[in-house]
Amino acid sequence: MKIKKYLFCLVVILYVSSCRTIATPNNEPLDNIVLITGDTLFGKVDYFKEGYALSEFYRKIRLTDTNGRKKRFKRKKVLSYSVNGYNYESHTLDLETKLFKNGRLFDSRYYIDQNGDQHFLKVISKGKLSHYELEWIDNDNNDLESTDLIKKSEDNFFIPAENARSQVLKKVVSDYLSDCPEIQKKITEKDFKYVFQVVDFYNENCE
Repeated sequence: MKIKKYLFCLVVILYVSSCRTIATPNNEPLDNIVLITGDTLFGKVDYFKEGYALSEFYRKIRLTDTNGRKKRFKRKKVLSYSVNGYNYESHTLDLETKLFKNGRLFDSRYYIDQNGDQHFLKVISKGKLSHYELEWIDNDNNDLESTDLIKKSEDNFFIPAENARSQVLKKVVSDYLSDCPEIQKKITEKDFKYVFQVVDFYNENCE
């Protein structure tokens, strides 16, 4: 009789453990992956490996679904994904750098090009002027870093908008936003320190 009770308890434990689900604190939204097929899958998304000796982007986006099952998806099969409340959009980009333009040492733009390299850009805000972050790995510090990009809705390219100190690239951003003299004046007068301040002002005050 004891053996039957033991076996019954063992079966229940195994069943419960096999059906474990992902718990989210404080009703926070689940991560998700949107595939190029249009399917949206929910769970916990991992796209970056943080290691003591080597940090790197996973070759495949990883998803642990709500039932605890683990899946992997080729990056080219993924349209976007969401991690910790932030959306990441897939873009194929071609970096173009020109030297000695407009008095600067170089001028860089990331053009949207179907033959370019795939990047998942972190969406900070979207509007007439959209704000993204391009993530990359700093091999010297073995850490995940990012740089701010901005893009007007009608353009097919992004421009880097911050310097190594995470502050606005004044000349670059001012030239790009030449359609709004008011924002150029504020940039010259150093009213903006960070890129999100420029983006918010442009979307609220520039036509």
